[in-house]
Formats: sequence, C-alpha cells, structure tokens
Amino acid sequence: MRDRLYSLAYGLTASLLFFVFYLSVRIHLSLFGGISLSSIVSFDKTPQILFYSSLLSLTSLFFFHSLHRLGDIGVMMAVGGNRLGCIWLHTLVLFLLFSPSSLVGFFLGKLISPPGDWTLSLEFMSWGTGTAFFILLGFVVSFPTIGLSSFVDPYRSIRRQK
Repeated sequence: MRDRLYSLAYGLTASLLFFVFYLSVRIHLSLFGGISLSSIVSFDKTPQILFYSSLLSLTSLFFFHSLHRLGDIGVMMAVGGNRLGCIWLHTLVLFLLFSPSSLVGFFLGKLISPPGDWTLSLEFMSWGTGTAFFILLGFVVSFPTIGLSSFVDPYRSIRRQK
C-alpha cells in the first residue's frame, strides 16, 4: 500500500512538473522559434526561468526516485546481478514511472489556449522537444546515480533502507 501511494504521489507531482515544463517549451517555441540553452538574450524573458526551474525540479524528482531504490539495487547486487543490468533496469523503471506523467502533463498543457499563429507542426515540435529533454534528462540523472550506488556494499545498502 505504501509503495502505491509513493508511486501515485510521484506520478501526480511529475504530472504537474511536466505540465509546467511542456508549457515553457510551447512558450519558447512561440516566442523564439526554438530553444537555445546558451542564449543569454532570452534570460530577460520569463519562459527561460520557467524552463530551467521546471527542468531542475524534474531533475531532483528523478534523482530522489533513483536514490529511493538504493535498497533494491543492494538486493540485486547481493544476489549476483551485474552493474550494467542493474543500471538499465532501474532506468527503465524510471521511464515507465514518469512516461505517463509526461503524457498527462503534455495534455494538461494543451488545455491552455495556444497563440494565434500556433500550428499542428509546432505542437508536434513542442512534444518532440519536450520528450527529447525528458529522455536525455532521465539518462543523465539515472546512469550516474544508479551506477555510483551500485558500488556501495550491498549488505550496507540493504540495512540502510530498513
């Protein structure tokens, strides 16, 4: 029961954060025609702040979800699992947990009325850009976090989780 509530809370929080993230991507595309992570000119506009704050919030959500699985990683390593398999499995779990939240957040963002010159191709572009950032963010956060936690002594990580 506790794990179900945990997953539900993570899913609802991630849906809200993905809503803000996809909304910032849509605003970026309507104002600038693309997303430039290195453009200092767009820092005077609020979409850049919204984009980076939602990206940082999603990063911390992914990071804490990966750290929450420290006991599971310890059990896998204690029974003889290999590090790469453990990393891939927990990365897949991360994507399976947050992909529905990403879709819900995108469709919540569609409820906000788009600008007047918004087309279907720009909608697909915003979905593709946001999903690419989601996948990149998942790999950037989960691989080092789970990879480093697989080097911890398995018995100590199991005891720490209890």
